[in-house]
Amino acid sequence: MHHGLEGAKLAKRGYVANETRPERWENTGKCAHMAMAGKVQHAIASLPEDYQQFGHHLYAPVITTEVSNNWEEVALAKLAGHVHLALERRGEKRTCRPYSREWWVARGVLVRYRHMVQGGMGANPDPMAAQWVFREWLADNHGVELDSRNWARQWGWLVQLMFDQAGIIDGMCLRPVGRVLSQEREAA
Repeated sequence: MHHGLEGAKLAKRGYVANETRPERWENTGKCAHMAMAGKVQHAIASLPEDYQQFGHHLYAPVITTEVSNNWEEVALAKLAGHVHLALERRGEKRTCRPYSREWWVARGVLVRYRHMVQGGMGANPDPMAAQWVFREWLADNHGVELDSRNWARQWGWLVQLMFDQAGIIDGMCLRPVGRVLSQEREAA
């Protein structure tokens, strides 16, 4: 039995006397949030592993450097593979094989794309929109020098192709989550 003062303290915190484990289930809002989070996690788990890791690289908080680096490598491999196939379909002789200049450009595009979509809705500006900034970043971070002459013909179209492919992969990753959110919106 609680004294009146003790009961008043509990009521002030939103608890009822004799309630079991109040720290876990404080309100139905938390329960609803947990149920929704479970549905979203289930939707993410329905994706193939490499697409899950691509999405984790773009949207998940950093857990550890090792895990984050692994996600980045898988995301880069996925993007490079899509770009390589797109180049083949166009009849281009270029490839996007590991450690080629195109592969390093794909890494840079992935960094740019990730920055742009962080926080959702793609609201952030491209941090390296100017080609000279991007070229300088590639040279400083990866030792890859790209000629600025004929940029549009040599590299500009390829950078755009890589952004397009990143958007396609991102859309594939977000599609199951979007379905869950649409179903919840319809149910509400």
